[in-house]
Amino acid sequence: MLRKISLWGLIVAVTTVPMLAQGGYFRVSQADVRVDIEPLVGTVSAEDYYAYDPGFGVYSSRNPLAEAETAVLFLYRDPTDQGIYLFFIHNRYNTGPAGSAEYRFTGLPGQADFVVRDDPTAPDVYDIPGGRVYWEWQANRTDGGVLGPLGTDFKIELTPVAFTGINRIVFLYGNIANPSRRQLNLTNTITIEASPVERPRARFEVRPTDPKVQTEVTFDATGTTADPTARIERYFWDFTGDGRIDRETTEPVTRFTYTEGGTYNATLRVRDSMGFDDTYQFTVDVSPVTITATRSISTTHATPGSTFRVEVRIRTEQDLAGVGLEERIPVNWELTPVENAGAVFRRPSVQWVFMEPIRAGTERRIVYDLTVPKAEQLVAVRMPERFCISGIFQSKTPAMEIEVDGEACVIVTDCLPILTAVAHLIPASAPGERDRIDLRLDESITMTQLNRAGELWRTDQSVVGTCGERITLSKLKEIAAYAESCTPVDQPLPQLEDPGLHAVRTIRYPIPCENVVMGFYDLDGRPLGNKFTVKVEIWVDRDAIGVGLDEELPIGWRVTPLQNDGFIYKPSTNQWAYLGTLKAGSRHMRQIIYEVEVPPTTVVQPKPPHTCEVLDTRTIVGRADTGLPCVEVDVTGMSRVELTDCLNVITAISRWDVERDQIDLLLSDRISFRQVQRAIAFWLEGEKVPRTCFPHIVDYETMKEIVARWLTDASICDPLPGAPPDVCEGR
Repeated sequence: MLRKISLWGLIVAVTTVPMLAQGGYFRVSQADVRVDIEPLVGTVSAEDYYAYDPGFGVYSSRNPLAEAETAVLFLYRDPTDQGIYLFFIHNRYNTGPAGSAEYRFTGLPGQADFVVRDDPTAPDVYDIPGGRVYWEWQANRTDGGVLGPLGTDFKIELTPVAFTGINRIVFLYGNIANPSRRQLNLTNTITIEASPVERPRARFEVRPTDPKVQTEVTFDATGTTADPTARIERYFWDFTGDGRIDRETTEPVTRFTYTEGGTYNATLRVRDSMGFDDTYQFTVDVSPVTITATRSISTTHATPGSTFRVEVRIRTEQDLAGVGLEERIPVNWELTPVENAGAVFRRPSVQWVFMEPIRAGTERRIVYDLTVPKAEQLVAVRMPERFCISGIFQSKTPAMEIEVDGEACVIVTDCLPILTAVAHLIPASAPGERDRIDLRLDESITMTQLNRAGELWRTDQSVVGTCGERITLSKLKEIAAYAESCTPVDQPLPQLEDPGLHAVRTIRYPIPCENVVMGFYDLDGRPLGNKFTVKVEIWVDRDAIGVGLDEELPIGWRVTPLQNDGFIYKPSTNQWAYLGTLKAGSRHMRQIIYEVEVPPTTVVQPKPPHTCEVLDTRTIVGRADTGLPCVEVDVTGMSRVELTDCLNVITAISRWDVERDQIDLLLSDRISFRQVQRAIAFWLEGEKVPRTCFPHIVDYETMKEIVARWLTDASICDPLPGAPPDVCEGR
């Protein structure tokens, strides 16, 4: 189209470019950035708006939108010819350092050229055919140009190549007096495009506005628009915002049901008949689960012919009408209704229908028993075999259908696991009766069941229903942990911190200073000196459930408990178990005290001649542990038991029966005057003291000590008043 204008009296033919059609668009994009823009509209021509000032060697733009150290780009609509022009302005006049800028471009319309070329004397490059432009400027100067006219339909790809003195690129659009700005990077290709055709604009609404889990949500995209000459052909729905298309439709309205609550960035991408796309995203806040149907089964294991209990618990936070439950059970299993919660039950199809609405905030429980067929009727190749139940919960208003979740499977086996058996144990109530198993009981271990388990462990009896399995100390502590923590046996035990378990052993020997003495008897022929007492103190820094103590003694040594302090004792294994919760702190310390008898026939190895050397030594090894949390430690403290068949000379004098002139171990550890007299006789005559260890005689030093202990009434195991400690003390 041509129009004529007067320029200083000349008639000039000017080619004018039509304005964009109403409803067209302009867009700038780079990488993930995509912005719909409007060209800046001024009152002067593009050349005049660039405000190029070549006077007196300035060679700079005085455009008010220029910025220091910045490449400013924008589209400008020329009011004189309505053409669209692309502006490049680098740096700001009287501000900023020297610099350079280079771009590569493609897609430039054929009629376009640089109508303004800033500073033509510099080594600038305006290579339109080669798709390259380059500017170079001095400090406090600008450089750039105006490219156009671009027409009504174009797509220019402008790739930044190299910059100095430029820190950023900004693209301006909108109101020329106060333009909007989008900052772009200095590396990725910038796409500037326009079309006289309106691109589609995707939009949708969500109903209801506060959707809930397990209810249908309507997505309505009828608000999506397209160019009058086009139509929307495809709707691509990503309901969860995970980047994957969940559904493709040709109609603008669709429905979707969320199975979990949360916030979802639902996304719609539309495509029109011209092949143009647009995307719209909307945040959908889905309320957490409002309707649940959860199944619980009273056992994880069952035996052929046994009966267990199933419960389906229905909870809702919204009104429901036309509600039904359908359970699918294994073939040939017998169902016995226990509680129908007001529903009508149809046995052949295992279905329940509620004749009344279920109101929001209420709960219904469907309970039934299932009997496993006898072994010959089971459809199984061999035991154990896994059988499962599935179910559907439905509502007509609102329309919804969900699977029954929770527990679903039972393992049918000939022998129950010990934990399962104990949780369903009914202890015998009278002598002559036997324990029973009832799998309809829940899976929490009661105190009655725990105590029975402890008795079965103590007496080394098997657990009914387990094919003869016996409870070990480790298993007993686990049973105690489940009982005390109120944890069902089909669930893992809770995780707790290390309780800081301590176990310390102290040994009290029968003859002071002499440990265990063999070969001595009383007047009736009963052995003396072969028994000793052990005390184990156990405490924790944090509460612990189920504490065990396992003491290993030499074969044949007999243990007699004296104090169990709440523990139960198993004689066959020398093990103790505490089935409750041991509270934290030393004030809650538990003490186990037991007596040990060394068989009198035990042969003692000869003692070395040096009195400070070790005697015939045996060892007690012990471990303490807890059930919850599971921690094991070695028992510390005293562990050695020294055996001897002779006495220290001073000990022999303290036990000397002067009347019978022989040793009596039942006498005290203090020396009397008559014993001193007998010791003097041994000393003067150089006679060996019977039943004593090397050197067997009362020598000079020993005689003085005997007299000193008599005069001070000091125990033979205590140091003499004012005397230094014995170098062998504690050995």
